[in-house]
This record gives sequence, structure tokens and C-alpha cells, in this order.
Amino acid sequence: MSENRFDRTAERYAAAARERDWASFVEFCVPLPDDRALDVGAGPAILSGELAHHVAEAVAVDTSAAMLAHAPPGVVTVVAEAERLPFEDGAFTLVTCAKTLHHVRDPAAVLAEMARVLAPGGRLVVQDYLADDDPERAERWDTVERLRDPGHGRLPAEGEVQRLLEPLGLVLDDERSWESTWELEPWIEMAAPPEAAADRIRRMVGADRFTVRAWSARFVSR
Repeated sequence: MSENRFDRTAERYAAAARERDWASFVEFCVPLPDDRALDVGAGPAILSGELAHHVAEAVAVDTSAAMLAHAPPGVVTVVAEAERLPFEDGAFTLVTCAKTLHHVRDPAAVLAEMARVLAPGGRLVVQDYLADDDPERAERWDTVERLRDPGHGRLPAEGEVQRLLEPLGLVLDDERSWESTWELEPWIEMAAPPEAAADRIRRMVGADRFTVRAWSARFVSR
């Protein structure tokens, strides 16, 4: 993940995360009172803070200590890379990863690590944005994303996460998708790219707002 950028913009991301309504995502996770929950790429750990009200323990992992400094009380924070989680096999009954896969260098490795630390019968919940079905449009949007954040990898294709998780013993339990609309200028400002990059983004998008397809899926470990 792009650690330096997230260290630099931690205050902005924490403020935005606090304003988000997490209720529907938390409900989709089906948290249980005896769950030990892990959020991977947790950022300011606001999701972990919400889950902490419903589970026995909430642990937040991120590469940015500056992000994790915003964690709510009661959340256990761990600075680590998603590709090398410092936990034993089957240590958690609920693992979440919200809008993080497109930041990592190797999504398959991250998914494998999350599957490794998930206990049999546990739930793994992933949320991200999906790539356009047209490869050229998908690559163009990834270019826009990299201008905003050089740590951006690529958006996952529809069905890609499921294909990677099935050989690891996880089966799709439920999924949903929706259109997510963003105002361009606040979106650019959140990441604070160089002005030359910001100007190129504006030219490539060519509008004051844009829409991307958001997606959540819940998988169960067999």
C-alpha cells in the first residue's frame, strides 16, 4: 500500500470515515458476540470501532501508524502489511477488507493471507470498486486512480475475488453491488496529489462528478 501518502492524508481520511454510515456494512458482516474480528487495511479503524460494539474483540491492521492513531477506544491496532499478517492460522472468525484490495501490490496474496487467518466456519467480507467490463475503459480509469494515488494497483474485475477465494476453501454466501457517485474535486483533494496530476485527472474525467460500481461480498470458510 502507498504508506507515505496515507500517513500524509490520515487526518482527512479519518474525518471522512467518521462521517460514513457503516451500519449496512456492519449488518452485512453478520457480527456475533463471540467473534474475534480483523479488519485488513483498516486505515483509521473506524469500521473496527463499529464492529467492536458487536464482537468480543476487534483488531485493525494497516501499514500506516498515522492512520491507526485515529482508532476508536477498544480497538486493538497492529502495524503490518496485508500480504504478511502477523497472526496464527484460524485466529479470527470474522475478517473484513473494505476498499483496500485496489491499493495492494498482490491482491491474490492478501486474499490468501485473510483466508489463512480465518477460522473454519468464519466469514470473510470484502468491499471495493469493480473494474469496467471493457478492458480499455478499465485501464483508463486505473490510470486516473494512479494519478491521484501512485499506490493504486487496479480495481478488481467482476468475479475475480470469488475465483481467487474458492480454491482456498471459501464459498460465496452473499453479494451486492450498486452505483457510487463522487464529486470530483473533493475526491481529488482527499488524496492531495501534485497539481499537475490533479489537472490531468480533471481533463481525463471531463466532468464535475463521476460514478463507479461498488461491490460487497461475504464468503464463508468451509
